[in-house]
Parts: sequence; C-alpha cells; structure tokens
Amino acid sequence: MATFKPVFPYVKSDGTSRVFIQMLHKRQRKLIKTEIYLTPEDLTRSGKIKSESIKDDVDALIKHYRDAVRSLGVAAERLNTDQLYDRLTNYSEDSIDFISYTRKIAEGFKKENRLGMYRLYNAAINSFVDFLNRDTIDINEITSKLLFDYATFLKHSNVRGRKSAVKKTGSRALSLYTGIYKAVINRAKREFNDEDHGIIKVYVSPFSKFKIPSEAPTRKRALSPTQIRMIRDIQLPENSNRATLARDCFMLSFYLCGINSADLYELPPILDGRITYKRKKTRTRRKDEAEISIKVEPEAMEILQCYSIKGKSIFNKRYSSPDNFNQAINKGLKQIGKMIGIPDLTFYAARHSWATIAVNDCSIDRHIVHRALNHVDTAMRVTDIYVKEDWSAIDRANKEVAEIIQV
Repeated sequence: MATFKPVFPYVKSDGTSRVFIQMLHKRQRKLIKTEIYLTPEDLTRSGKIKSESIKDDVDALIKHYRDAVRSLGVAAERLNTDQLYDRLTNYSEDSIDFISYTRKIAEGFKKENRLGMYRLYNAAINSFVDFLNRDTIDINEITSKLLFDYATFLKHSNVRGRKSAVKKTGSRALSLYTGIYKAVINRAKREFNDEDHGIIKVYVSPFSKFKIPSEAPTRKRALSPTQIRMIRDIQLPENSNRATLARDCFMLSFYLCGINSADLYELPPILDGRITYKRKKTRTRRKDEAEISIKVEPEAMEILQCYSIKGKSIFNKRYSSPDNFNQAINKGLKQIGKMIGIPDLTFYAARHSWATIAVNDCSIDRHIVHRALNHVDTAMRVTDIYVKEDWSAIDRANKEVAEIIQV
C-alpha cells in the first residue's frame, strides 16, 4: 500500500517553504503539491513541523490520500506510480457520489413522466441510505462485500418510514434494488469511463461476485371466466362513482387484451374501429416503440362511449396523472372485491385473466398471447425486423376470449 509523509524540499528566497506530500508507491516517489507554507519558526531544529495548526492540516491531507487509496481497494495495486498520482490528484473531481447520481437518474424518470421508475429508484436508494446510515458514498466503494452486508441488512429489517419508499421486503426487494444498483453502476461506466484513452473513473465490478437473486414467483392473479362475469354484472348502488369507474375500466382492460391503466389514461381516439397505441412501459426501450393495434369489439365500444367526448377519452381530463387514475381504479376494485368475495382484487388482474383464459380456456397459441400482451419475443427479434405486422391473429384471439364470458 502507498505511504505518505510531508516533505518541504525547496526554500524560497523569503525563507518560506511549500509543503509537499511525498507518496511512495512500488518503490517510486512522487510529490503532491499542497497550498501549505512553512516559515523557519514553524520548524524544529531537526526539521520537523512544530506548529500544531499546520500539523493538523498536513495530517488531514495525508488521511485524505490514505482514504482515497483505501477506497480503490486492490485496484490501487494494479496502478503504477504515475497512474496512482493522477488518480489521487484528481480524486475530488473524479469522485462520483452513488447516492446523488442515482437520485439524478430518478429525477430524469420523473421529468419523462415515468413515475413508477422514479418511485422505484427512490425507494431503492432510500433503502441503501438506511443501510449505510449516511447519504453519501463514492461509487467505487460499492463492493461485493458491501452488497452482501446490505443483503443481510435487508433480510432482517423493513424499509423505514419514508413516505416516498415502496414498501418491499425480503427477496423481492433485494432483487429489485440490487438490480437497480447494477444498472446505475453500468450507466456510470458508460458515462464517465473512456477506455480508449485509459480514463477509468468507475472501476468497481461488485456484481462479478454478488449475484442478484431471482425473484420468487408472484402470486397468480388470474380470475376465472365466472369471476370476470361477476365483475361485469355487479349491481352497484347509486352514487358509487369510484366503483363504477373501477368496474368499467377493469372490463375495458379485459376487452382490450389487458391494456395497462397508464395506456388507458392516454388512450388515443378510435380510428377505423381500432385503437393503436404505444405501450408506455416499454415504448422508450424498443425499436418498434411497443406499438400495438387492437380491434375494438362491441363490448369495449359500449364502455368507451360512456367515457368519451367527441371521440376522445376523458380519463386524462378527470385525473391529474396516470398514478391518480390507477389509484382510483384500485380503490374501487377493493370495494367490488369485498362485495363479490374476491380479496385483493386489482386492475392488473384483468391482464392476467385475459392471458390465462386465452391459453387455458380458448387454447390460443402462447406466442399469439405473448404478442397480444405487447411483450418482446427475444427469440424472434431479428425476424420481426423483416415481417410486416399483421394484427388479425390478435383480433381473433381477443374475440374468442370475449366470447368465453358472453353467457
């Protein structure tokens, strides 16, 4: 490990000397210039610093450089003397705070109106701050050992009382949050490293040893055709505006191949009997912008006419954001669930139910169901570039699923 000590090899004409920090690394010396100056009165006869205030300043500098080397870990031994000198003298510039950098990414999601990602990143970094018990850490301090310690912490504690945090515990939180940390580190490497010119500001690779655990399978939320009919046919009391909205939106999602609430909120006008939209969750990550076109069956058209003015959906006029819209639907579904004996009924059950009924009750090919849900088929990614999209198979599948509950 590199060692440091103060030296003052040059004396100016006025008798003062600038203090340098001598770094010894791999038997080679480098002098790090400081802004500390000595007068003859600051030195003992043997040439040691006797001024306590100057000694404190020098000691603080040496501690700073030792801490910097320690934060490099074994990477410090791979650097030659000149490289280590460059790293230390640019340490303050090169230091990337993992916490603030992650929050910056989260704010970017917020500006893009990707509020789910914004909340998830904030929850992940809040959890890490709880673990660290401080709100700053150099990105190069994120080691595999630190992540193993974090996993232990998360296993034995809950997310603390932050209003903005997503309350997830156990293996799901560990999988989600460490997946985010890995994405942040990889993004920082792309942003700050320049391998072609030997500039490596982010050099840690904690995930070479720490493996992100697989999530436990989620509880199946699919409903039977009978339960779907119960939701469709429920008689609600007058002035049950929220429950009515929830029932109608649930059925609308079911009739539109499990459309998500965020896309329902931004629903475009019907053109030529079809709704064509780009799935909000994945539109920025796919070359085809996650576009899908669904034929509007009569059952869906009947509901849409109740929530449209001049052919335009009014969901985004009634609610200030997709999140508020989704919350209103799920609160109404909780009421409906209690009335018909389906505990924890959520809007997402419409999507699960459409897919399950399509496969199990209608014997529709899973590949078609996959496309109808607007998922990416990685095995067919290259082929899809050459094939012109034809939505007729999805239209037939959607009609079959709708007919199953027309009893």
